Amino acid sequence: MNSRPKHSNVALLLASIAAFTACQPDQTKISSTVNTYTVSREDLPINVKEGGELVAVNEVVVRSLIEGNATILSLIPEGSLVKPGDKLVELDVSSLVEKRATQEISVEKARNAMEQAKTAGNILEKELVTKQNTADSQRQISAMELEKLLGAKDGSGSEGRNADMVTLLQQLVSAPAEADEPNAPGGKQLVAQVHQQNYAGLVNKAKKLLKVEGEKGDPLQRDMGEMANKILQQADQIRLAIADLKVKEDTAEHSRSLAAKQFITRNELERDVLAYQSQASKVTIAWNDLELLINYTLRSSKIELKQNLANAELEVERVTASNNAERSNSAFDLEAKQKEWEVATERLQNLEKQIGNSVIFSPGSGLVVYSKVSRGRGDSEPMEEGTSVRERQSIIILPDNSELMCEIKVQEAMIDKVRVGLPAHISAEVRPNDILTGRVSYVAPVADSASRWGGNDKKVYTTKVVLDGINNNDSLKAGMKASATITVRTVESVLTAPIQAVRRDRSVNYVWKFSPTGPVAVPVTVGANNQEKVEISAGLTAGDVIYRTPPGGQADPKFDQPALPEVRPAKEGSGGTDTIPGNTTPGNRIGANPGGKRPEGNRQGGERKAPRTGGGRTRKKYMDMNPAELATAKQGLLAMPDRMGAMLDAAKMAKVNAAIPKIINMIDKADLIGAQSLYDTTMKSLFSGARSGGRSGGNRRGGE
Repeated sequence: MNSRPKHSNVALLLASIAAFTACQPDQTKISSTVNTYTVSREDLPINVKEGGELVAVNEVVVRSLIEGNATILSLIPEGSLVKPGDKLVELDVSSLVEKRATQEISVEKARNAMEQAKTAGNILEKELVTKQNTADSQRQISAMELEKLLGAKDGSGSEGRNADMVTLLQQLVSAPAEADEPNAPGGKQLVAQVHQQNYAGLVNKAKKLLKVEGEKGDPLQRDMGEMANKILQQADQIRLAIADLKVKEDTAEHSRSLAAKQFITRNELERDVLAYQSQASKVTIAWNDLELLINYTLRSSKIELKQNLANAELEVERVTASNNAERSNSAFDLEAKQKEWEVATERLQNLEKQIGNSVIFSPGSGLVVYSKVSRGRGDSEPMEEGTSVRERQSIIILPDNSELMCEIKVQEAMIDKVRVGLPAHISAEVRPNDILTGRVSYVAPVADSASRWGGNDKKVYTTKVVLDGINNNDSLKAGMKASATITVRTVESVLTAPIQAVRRDRSVNYVWKFSPTGPVAVPVTVGANNQEKVEISAGLTAGDVIYRTPPGGQADPKFDQPALPEVRPAKEGSGGTDTIPGNTTPGNRIGANPGGKRPEGNRQGGERKAPRTGGGRTRKKYMDMNPAELATAKQGLLAMPDRMGAMLDAAKMAKVNAAIPKIINMIDKADLIGAQSLYDTTMKSLFSGARSGGRSGGNRRGGE
């Protein structure tokens, strides 16, 4: 049993705690020393450092050549060394095999349709030739019928001519009428009944009937045709009738003489007279038949045959046009059927080609690296068996490790500093003690689409750095982790501070400065920076001690904010407002004047201010200016102290006076990029909006 008093145990415990505490170092002092930084002047290298991976400059990409999607059935293990002809991938093409069987049937159907179209075309051609021959024959027959009527033009048909017919007809109508002695009883009366000269007009009608409109040559020189024959036949009938009439006339006259002497009876006399009169009527009818033949029968035959010939010629033209149309339709149908067969055959060949591409063999030697498959929101994973790949999607990469480059993602805040050709140093995780050299070969013009899935709204730009020399060491391979440090430039002899030490109250940068009375928030002007340190242009001096992180127990400071830049008046007739980019506060629009009062610090409604170059707001960067504009910019820089003297305090004016000669010197040396960078840094530190009489952001009216 312990008989020691309880208060003795408590005293012992307290003594032990005191002894242990005395042995420990002063944690407050250690923490304070670690959290502070002494400002000094040093060279500030502006570097961009990002992690990435090694990528081969030259590589062979194995892609899926199957339309649509295909599932990977087998995949060679990643990291395998392959040589040309080795099997890499096998894709599932079972659906394509079914399509090929269906397509083979389609090809056969198309081929049969094409052959049928060819046969139908051959049959049609024979029918069309028959139609054409029939039409041509009918035209020839019609032409021959007309020629038969009018007579051949070449005079090879016979020895007689149409002119002979006209001559005979002329002789017929012009022959004088014969009569008995004047004393013969009734002789003159008999001859007068059949006078030929009454039909003299038929000669000209016959000549006109022989003519063909539009035909050259003398129609009388044609061979004697059917028309001339019929006229001559009728003329012969007239001559025979006239001759018989003369016989009967003589008989009648002789009977009259005998009757007067009563040698014959009266009945015999009347019989002979009636015979004469009957023959006279026949002569008249024969002449009338000739007249009808010339005026109507032959004329109508000529018209009919001419029309038949014209119709036959039109029929030839119609048949020719119809045949051409049917040939065109047949050719088009055959061409369409042949095209269908070609398309079906091409599709079948394509299916066979895709099925043949289901097994992919290595095109060369190399190390197998799986391509990544995007899963959305920036996530990706390598290929594996069962993965569905689309046409032209990368499956395997065979890199050439002899030439490598480091592919990194540069943050949006630093991308404007990176340019093609800048030197860089590369460090691979597999060889951490070796620093490799290289140069920037590519900077993406737009942010990566994958960066849009990030939850912090940060954008990154793909940048490639090519390593110098040939990689003869197998320790470096594509796909390995690496980092690249790109050297942008070096700012010599400037005050620097840790980048995490600079805090920000809206538009004012500040640091927590160590002082005997405790931490003090001091506004500072910053300049160039890298990922570790930032240039302090104003607000601190060498030897000042600042806190890396805010000291405990201190409230966030509130600083007066610089005046917002004025909004320039809108152009006349523009129908809108002319605002400074990034400042769309309604109170800054021209004409936004609630209550009828003009906001302080704004110009009158119609007042316009000429754009300034070289000082104030710069509309065009120095790199984009021509020599005349650069000269104007330098004049603007020289006028800046007088123009801004009433707006800035002594410290800021000293910064302006120090920066202007440097900027002008850079412009004279054609270092326009450096001049623009120094100008932007200087103007940013001044916020390019400080004006005499300007109010702080919290006290402005009409701009809140």
